[in-house]
Amino acid sequence: MGKRLPIVSFDIDGTVVKPEYNDAIWFKELPELYALKHGVGLKRARALVIVEYEKVGANDLRWYSLQHWLDHFGFEISEQAVLEKYAYLVEVYEEAVPVLDALSQTYTLVVATAMPHSFLNVKLDRYGLSRYFHTRFSSVSDFSMLKKCPGFYRKLCEELGIDTTELVHVGDNYEADYVAACTAGVCTFFLDRSGECLPFDSKAIADLWQFVEKLRNL
Repeated sequence: MGKRLPIVSFDIDGTVVKPEYNDAIWFKELPELYALKHGVGLKRARALVIVEYEKVGANDLRWYSLQHWLDHFGFEISEQAVLEKYAYLVEVYEEAVPVLDALSQTYTLVVATAMPHSFLNVKLDRYGLSRYFHTRFSSVSDFSMLKKCPGFYRKLCEELGIDTTELVHVGDNYEADYVAACTAGVCTFFLDRSGECLPFDSKAIADLWQFVEKLRNL
C-alpha cells in the first residue's frame, strides 16, 4: 500500500486573495458611515474610528468582529450588506485559481485562516473558490483563537482526524503560517512574494506554482 497523500491547507489573505477588500471595510466603509452619522469630515472620522479600534486592540476577539463594530458605532446597516458592498474588490493572485484547480484533482484541500467566516465566505464565493476546498477552519470563528498559533494547527488536524505530520500548509505570514505551523509539527512552506527570504530558506517560495513543485517532491 502506498503512502497516504497529505491534506493541504491554504491561508487565504496574502496567499490566495489580495488584501484590498479588508482595507476597504475597516478604513473606508466604517469611517464613511461614521462621518455620515456624526457630520464630521472623512479624515476626522477615520482617525476617530481607528482610536476606537485601538481601545479594544488585537488581543480581543471583538477586534475581528464586524458585527461588534457596527453595533458599537450604532450603524443601522447589516453586516452582510457591508461585506457584499465591497465584494467586487476581492481579487485573487494570478496563479491561485490554476494552482487550486490542479491540486484539487489529487489532494484534499482545506482553508486555514484567522479571518472570521463572514469575511471568508465572501472571498471564497468570488471566482468559485469554494469548490476547491473540502472544509474551512477559522481560528477566530471556530476555535475562539486570536491567531493561528500551534494549538490552532493541532486542533485543525484533530478535527480532520489526522496527525500534524499528515498536513502540509502554505501561507504568507511568517509567524502565523510558518513558525506556528512548524512548531505544531506541520510541514510548512512560507510564501514570500517579496523574494527576500528565498535565498536563505529552502521552505520559502515565491509563488504558488513553486508550492506545487515542492509538494509533489515531498
